[in-house]
Amino acid sequence: MESIDSIEKASLLAKGATADVYAWGIGHVLKLFPERDPWHANEVAATRVAHKASLPVPEVIDGLIEVGEREGIVFKRVDGPTMTEYLEDHPNEVEYCAQQAAELHARIHSTEVTELPLLIELLTWSIHQADPLEERTRNAVLDVLNGLPAGGVLCHNDFYPNNIIVSLQGPMVIDWAIGTRGSPLADHARTWLISWMWLSMIDEMGAPEHVQLMWQRFWDTFFRRYDELRPSSLEDFNHWQIVAAAVSLYWDRSITSTDQRVSFVEAALCGREHPWLSC
Repeated sequence: MESIDSIEKASLLAKGATADVYAWGIGHVLKLFPERDPWHANEVAATRVAHKASLPVPEVIDGLIEVGEREGIVFKRVDGPTMTEYLEDHPNEVEYCAQQAAELHARIHSTEVTELPLLIELLTWSIHQADPLEERTRNAVLDVLNGLPAGGVLCHNDFYPNNIIVSLQGPMVIDWAIGTRGSPLADHARTWLISWMWLSMIDEMGAPEHVQLMWQRFWDTFFRRYDELRPSSLEDFNHWQIVAAAVSLYWDRSITSTDQRVSFVEAALCGREHPWLSC
């Protein structure tokens, strides 16, 4: 692993929840993490797999490097706003952007891979850590998961507008930290859950009605287009929805409200009605 003493002369381009991004040399950026994590190496591997498959992702220039006590990854620089930022300034393009995102997600799910960790193993471990669920409920979710196919396609597992850059070269997918190989429906169900948390968040923040309606249009269009490209049975998708909601209780611990996710898991397991099951 290459070691660099300081980044004092580097320009900070963006400050995120999980990493800071600096201009780095000519045409490169450094994604610098606040702390070490085994999944940083996985981000390097998953991004390289996606790039090798000719998917629109930033090219990895250097794998993990050390900057002081921190780890980072050097990428080829891609300029442009996130799709979230882009739509704030171009709300009339919401349906076009949603279709682009859906087509990109479907394209990712057409990519067979062998090199990356199995998603189903990560999901199994994560369900065991989902403390808001009672033990009997966790076991029931594991029974559902054990009956589902492991799959072998590329999965991003955090696919939503914040992780899509609108560049001059077209949309580029970033942040492959938990890129794995698995079932496309597992990844699709994860995005479905993110959409519900997204809509709930902007509602709780008191966003203007036109903003809430724009994002509702985005997600409606996204899922309609994806389903056109990769149709599946509602029963199969419902099973993955249960898994995604349970796993989120561990993956998304920073989201303090767990009641809706817990109630969904319990309702879906028992065949009861729930607002989320209408989608």
